[in-house]
Amino acid sequence: MKVVPNQLIELITNDSSEPETLRTRVEDVYDDILVVAAPSKHGVIVPLRVGTTVTLEFKVTSAVQEGRFKNTAILEKRFETNVPVLQFRLQGKWEKTQERKFVRVPVLLDAVFYPLKEDGEMGAATNGVVLNLSGGGFHFRSSYTFELNDKIKISFYVDEVQVTTKAQLVRYIPGEKDRDYGFYFIDLLEQHRKAIIKYVFQRQIDMV
Repeated sequence: MKVVPNQLIELITNDSSEPETLRTRVEDVYDDILVVAAPSKHGVIVPLRVGTTVTLEFKVTSAVQEGRFKNTAILEKRFETNVPVLQFRLQGKWEKTQERKFVRVPVLLDAVFYPLKEDGEMGAATNGVVLNLSGGGFHFRSSYTFELNDKIKISFYVDEVQVTTKAQLVRYIPGEKDRDYGFYFIDLLEQHRKAIIKYVFQRQIDMV
């Protein structure tokens, strides 16, 4: 598997006792060199020392191939350009990792979401409907116009449990009248994932 420019990617640092996951974008790639936009949090660039070893992970969701890929890399250089970038040297080949497979069922769940801006601020509350749900993500319908890779904070109920989490748009889903959207969960609490899986399992039984 080969990573390409504009691919969203995660940098997982291991320098501290508490690993940190930083999300950014691939700017360029050639041979074993990978250049990414310097990751930021709340609009502030996260400082990484030259020589830092990180784990790199990215996800592919396409009609041709789907999966999560991992590699390790060492930070070689930092460039203070208009868009600050980091240059990493890959330490091996990209390896596909096992991903949990989640059963998806059709649902109709009212939801409220907040568009998330790049600086982490939330936009105005907007209504939508969850059409399809699994422990990994959901299909969604709303009058709001999304762009690919947009992030939202969303809240909905499964039985008596209120699920509130972040999600990212990964695909457009053509519909009869409007375009629906496919999201995957970001940092979903395990207790919420278990509640969703339990709900999905019960829906499967009810649909038989």
